Amino acid sequence: MARRGPVVVEVPGQIDLFGGDVEQSEASPAPGRPIVKSGFGGKPDVVAEVLGEIRDGRYGRLDSNDRIVRIERGERCRYASDAEAEAVESLLAQRYAQLGAVVELRHGVIAKGVYRIRLTPGGRGLLERWFSLRIRKHP
Repeated sequence: MARRGPVVVEVPGQIDLFGGDVEQSEASPAPGRPIVKSGFGGKPDVVAEVLGEIRDGRYGRLDSNDRIVRIERGERCRYASDAEAEAVESLLAQRYAQLGAVVELRHGVIAKGVYRIRLTPGGRGLLERWFSLRIRKHP
């Protein structure tokens, strides 16, 4: 029995399975949409602590430069640490916290407008879940 060679059938417009020069069309760029980061890259203990302090009304955002401040004794404020500010900004971006009413607080000797930060209903639920996960020490 004699062997036959492969049978090649040419079909117009069909792409060759094993290569060949095919024109590559470039995809159009995706429409400009803002990239939203999800999650928090910091320490979870900081977030749990910040959630409790936001509930107590201890954080705000300066009206003039959008920096996160820590409210002390209800009349003064100072800049929050970087870890705290990052956690608060993350909670604001993920809609667990929102800006509230503007109050006048002393930042140094100057009175500045500060938006109080408060928890949303989703933030209150997150706070309850975080505090239920804490280890309770038995006496």
